[in-house]
Amino acid sequence: MTQGESMKRVSRRFVALTATIAFVVSWSGAPAGNARTIFGDPQTSQPTIVGAVDPEDQLIEPKVFIGDEGDDVSGTSEFKGMTFGNALTECPQAGLRDTNPRPLDLRKKDAVEKKSEGGGDNRVNQDYSCFPQDETSIDVNPVHPQNIVGGANDYRLGWGTSGFYASTDGGQHWYDGIIPFPSLPSGDNLDGGGDPAIVFDRAGVVYYADINFNRTDDTSGVWVSRSTNGGFTWTRPCVGLQPTPPATESSRCAGAGDPRQPGDGTVDFIQDNDSALNGSVPANDKEYIAAGPRPAGVNATCFGPTTRTPVACNPDVVGVDRLYVTWTIFTATTANIYLSYSDDQARSWSAPRVISGSAPFCAFGATVTGCDTNQFSTPTVNPVTGFLFVAFENFNTPDENQYLGVRSYDGGTTIQGPFFITPVFDVNYPRSGSNRVDCTARGQTPRSVLTNSCFRVNAGGNVVADKRGGDFADDLYMVMSDNRNGSRISSNTDIFFFRSTDGGATWIGPSRVNDDPSRPATLANPPTGEGGRDCGRIVGRVCPTAAPNFGNDQWYPWVDVSEKGDINVVFEDRRLDTDSTAGEWPTSRAAPNGRPGNYLVWYFGAQCAIDSTATVSATTTTIPAAAKQCLGSEASVIAQPTVPINPASGAVVPGQNETSFRFGNLQISDTPSNWDYSFRAGIFAGDYSGVAVEKNRAYALWTDARNGRGSGGPTSLQPGRNPICEQSDAFFDSYSAENGASAAKGNADFTDYLVTPCPTDIKDKTQK
Repeated sequence: MTQGESMKRVSRRFVALTATIAFVVSWSGAPAGNARTIFGDPQTSQPTIVGAVDPEDQLIEPKVFIGDEGDDVSGTSEFKGMTFGNALTECPQAGLRDTNPRPLDLRKKDAVEKKSEGGGDNRVNQDYSCFPQDETSIDVNPVHPQNIVGGANDYRLGWGTSGFYASTDGGQHWYDGIIPFPSLPSGDNLDGGGDPAIVFDRAGVVYYADINFNRTDDTSGVWVSRSTNGGFTWTRPCVGLQPTPPATESSRCAGAGDPRQPGDGTVDFIQDNDSALNGSVPANDKEYIAAGPRPAGVNATCFGPTTRTPVACNPDVVGVDRLYVTWTIFTATTANIYLSYSDDQARSWSAPRVISGSAPFCAFGATVTGCDTNQFSTPTVNPVTGFLFVAFENFNTPDENQYLGVRSYDGGTTIQGPFFITPVFDVNYPRSGSNRVDCTARGQTPRSVLTNSCFRVNAGGNVVADKRGGDFADDLYMVMSDNRNGSRISSNTDIFFFRSTDGGATWIGPSRVNDDPSRPATLANPPTGEGGRDCGRIVGRVCPTAAPNFGNDQWYPWVDVSEKGDINVVFEDRRLDTDSTAGEWPTSRAAPNGRPGNYLVWYFGAQCAIDSTATVSATTTTIPAAAKQCLGSEASVIAQPTVPINPASGAVVPGQNETSFRFGNLQISDTPSNWDYSFRAGIFAGDYSGVAVEKNRAYALWTDARNGRGSGGPTSLQPGRNPICEQSDAFFDSYSAENGASAAKGNADFTDYLVTPCPTDIKDKTQK
């Protein structure tokens, strides 16, 4: 069995899409405040109901549920069996600002490396391994704001691990390394890891959540390490010994003499049962972490390492905040979101529990209304009240997916929801293994990709709670991206913002964040039109033979908010590449796979301020003026569906015709990068990026491939392997959270970045 086959955790496919399915979605295109967006029962009486499902909509191919062909398993898990090796002893090193000793390079800097040294972008990984770093998370110490800690998937050891990066001077200089591997009852350790998630508590202790796994079997777990010195030194998590029989609460991590508390840092652990990489046991994946005060009336609770029953807490180690970790567990039939929490600085954890729940708008699950096929969960905690909200993408739908959320006001004991937030138009992406066989040839698995490129992409984003309490105690902000303005022949992914003022039960949106030109596909078939957003997916919707230009792609959004209400969003962006035609992989740039422009990648931000609020609930028909800030022209109150959503392929949906942009956009990275040079023939550059806001500063950390190079063109490469000059790094910049001041310092001519060969003089050298 191949590795890709082993990741088929959920194998259900939707096979009953016929005209007899009475699922309805209706959109209102009226301006914000004048109507509601309705999903569900067609008998509901609402203003401006449009876009009911066309009974003729029939899928050409069955919907691919999460888990099918490895779909939407995190990159860390998908590539866990890959190891790296190259013939390099030197490679480009742009962006280093440290004062450490430098290598005695024999090479000459090329034009791209020289241009990439300009501006204020700062590379946080200090290694010279010439291997990738990608998929970034960042947070700032609230006690010492000059202390910044980041994390990324880090391949410097030759395989995927969890890298950390720490600064105590505001990001000017960095110290880095690899998080200690967790130790197991067998005395072994799990040396594969990734999916980084960083958070500080209010006392200045920083925590690093990640997944770890064996690369040769199905053993996996979720762990949290902590650091009390600003991210320079980290605890090593451990799984308590579990003798059979009986297990005891005094079991030690590694036997007598081990000073660690049993179970320290272990959120969840699943041991393989047959020493093979075949999916024989459930798999932990895609965790994230949040911290915040215990709600009023909630006391600190600690737990035993094996049974997870409550035990008395040691008051000396009870943290100021409760830590929450959410993640996905893949089984043969489900992919539920789980929650666990800790009150003693990650030393002990509550028993994992399912929180994704059930709702009338979920279908095709293990139970009739189970919302049990999910991914990309992110928790957030109000720093004043301790209110917890978790957002995640759900796949229990006939076609388009959906973002849902759950909440708790009592520290995770009671879960309310799920609540519907928005449909996700991510089933109409170009797809490797389907219409993008050029990506299949490069080694990409069946994945959503973007026009001109073959790196995997998803619609995930995150949710953040307003930090002010008081009137803002129930306010939440969420971002995600999707392809509602593109099609499978030509992607045009955009960033969308949603706002809730009633604790996540009701949402207002969407509002397009990126303010560059963007339009939907025209509905008529060629030659007079473009076949709509579902061309090539729905019977009768025909795609053009060449990729149209609907606009350039934006993806991997993340949002944070200041204590004054300054909303800061970051994302990957291609808007500045308007007409390029060259590229490392000509087949990916030529029709029908590619089009001019929309190739090189910059990192961008967007900002909007919220200083007023008003409650908007399910019964609200007109959005109060106090709740309209940062909402675009198409935003409206989103009603909770009463049946599973299924937007008609011919419907006009909000976010397609934005006329009032509330977010000011700004360029963050000083130079572009070419993601064809990021990882194994350009098939992976992480699954998310990050931003943190503290006081009046925003701190961004992103994946950047400016130090990557080509390796002689596609004819000389083995598809799916790691060409010797490809690499990506984690780059950092900070700027004003209010007006973007001191972000990008320049924008060098980017022609050299389109095709940047790997010079022969940087390959393995034996002499001068």
